[in-house]
Amino acid sequence: MRRWRPWLVSLVITGGLFWYLLSQIDPAELLETARSMTLRYLVIFATLLLMGALARAIRFWLLLDRGPPLHLLSAIVLARNLFVDLLPARLGELSYVYLLTRRAQRPAEDGLASLFLAVLFDVVALAPLLILAVLVVGGDGTISVPVLSAAAIGLGLLAFAIMRVAVPVGGWVASRIGTDDTTGWRFTLAQLTQKTVSALRDVQRRRIFGQVLLVSMVVRLCKFGSYYFLVLAIMGPLGYTVGGLGFFRVFLGVVSAELAAALPIHGIAGFGTYEAVWAFSFTQLGFSTEHAIMTGILTHAVSQVVEYSLGVVALFYVMRPGKGERTSE
Repeated sequence: MRRWRPWLVSLVITGGLFWYLLSQIDPAELLETARSMTLRYLVIFATLLLMGALARAIRFWLLLDRGPPLHLLSAIVLARNLFVDLLPARLGELSYVYLLTRRAQRPAEDGLASLFLAVLFDVVALAPLLILAVLVVGGDGTISVPVLSAAAIGLGLLAFAIMRVAVPVGGWVASRIGTDDTTGWRFTLAQLTQKTVSALRDVQRRRIFGQVLLVSMVVRLCKFGSYYFLVLAIMGPLGYTVGGLGFFRVFLGVVSAELAAALPIHGIAGFGTYEAVWAFSFTQLGFSTEHAIMTGILTHAVSQVVEYSLGVVALFYVMRPGKGERTSE
């Protein structure tokens, strides 16, 4: 936080990209579109967003052997969403581990193991949806069906393979970095790795992967369903209908824009890079440049306002005085 150069770079990226994007549209039309958003679709967006957060909490609850209270996990997930949006390269995911350790009184290795599996299950659950979307949208020739289908299949298989070899590979890594010096960082890292591997082994032993995969599908559907209705709320007044907008077209565009969150360098809180990737993806999917840019800006703005508001409230709830706090063992 004390280093000013990364913040300056992010500010330059955000400012430069927004200057370019806004130069391609009429700002007055952007404001008019924002004022005319359809309220009922915004309500559906917020409802699905909360349902998705609850589904994520249920998934963590299953992975953690139904230990922490579900209401606390739900608040931790909402707070985690806040930090994921704020930090680059998805470093905000680690806020879940911190809050689980400090406020739910679970060891850090439990948090790392459940987070590791949750991320992999997200990828596995995304793969069939991505394949279906490619097959549906690819019929009009706007995208390369073979290439994207192969990429989706490969991504899902890779995540599944990592899930299967994580325990033996993790044990091997822990043995390689181990040391007799109990005060060194390598010993600490080896111990944490070994404990995380043990937590992963425990999850595998409970044979809950089928349940977790089913919940992960719900997580994915709620996430992209919420964004579909948010886009519909913005583009409905512009003449788009439920059928004409196309769920899978929006799905592919949102997936592409979400990848911007994994970039190591991006705009402040993702602003600028997210909109640029969104605009490029949606124009490739057949939307006009003006509509692609306006929906990218408004979708990101609305979703961030909602998620920041929920995240701040949830963070205050999780960190409220009197809640037990401990250091991981």
